[in-house]
Amino acid sequence: MTFDRFFDRLRQWGRPWTAGAEPLEIHRALLEDIEAQVVAVGGGRRLFPFDRVEVKLFAAAPEERTRLEAIAQAGWDLEREVRERLEARGARVPEGLSLTVEVTGEGGPEFGGRRYALAFSAAAAGAGAAERRPAQEAAARPLLRLAVVKGTATRDCYDFAAAHVYLGRLEEVLDAAGRVKRRNHVAFVEEGELNQTVSREHARIAWDPDSHSFWLRDEGSASGTLLFRAGRSFEVSRHDRRGVRLLSGDEIYLGRAAVRVEIGEPAG
Repeated sequence: MTFDRFFDRLRQWGRPWTAGAEPLEIHRALLEDIEAQVVAVGGGRRLFPFDRVEVKLFAAAPEERTRLEAIAQAGWDLEREVRERLEARGARVPEGLSLTVEVTGEGGPEFGGRRYALAFSAAAAGAGAAERRPAQEAAARPLLRLAVVKGTATRDCYDFAAAHVYLGRLEEVLDAAGRVKRRNHVAFVEEGELNQTVSREHARIAWDPDSHSFWLRDEGSASGTLLFRAGRSFEVSRHDRRGVRLLSGDEIYLGRAAVRVEIGEPAG
């Protein structure tokens, strides 16, 4: 038995879900293995050194592949979950992080007896360019102001220069084990009828440097997300991974609570 094989067996003994066949076990193991790639760079700083993650899922039987594909596409949102998990660790995450998932019936040594395999890569750019790119993008990104117009949040108005903003009920959302799995930047309080229509993981806003725009996305909320613009309303579908492009003056309805959008000049 090779050392790598022995280490893999030892890891599976301590974390048996890494060799599990159920989707929940595979999902948990994937997130933990991706999070394990975070590195410390000194001064209390951490970063995730890759901007591309390729996930392969193995299922031998055709019906099993169909089931796993459906779960991975409709039930998981790995790109968002990975980003949130890394940010919760305090790690800087590349703006252009992409994650792809492929379900295959062909096993190989890369699986190492597991139901999944991971491959990590980074853009072929010098360290200096990699450090400058996020700074340049941040300098070109406009300020985003969200003012609460219906409901009660921890603040009446929020100003952001960040690339990702999470909206929901409560500042910290915990998993079944009591661990923080999400921190809402716009956090509605628990008390109040309007606030109760806001899901804990309701929506997010993401900056897209290619379109030079902010995009609003529903994250499977119970009460839905609507965008009001110039007297018209637009539903933000939970099935649309990109979402709806935001304009200054829009009002975002999270259930029955609402915030008004103002987009200003670049922070720099």
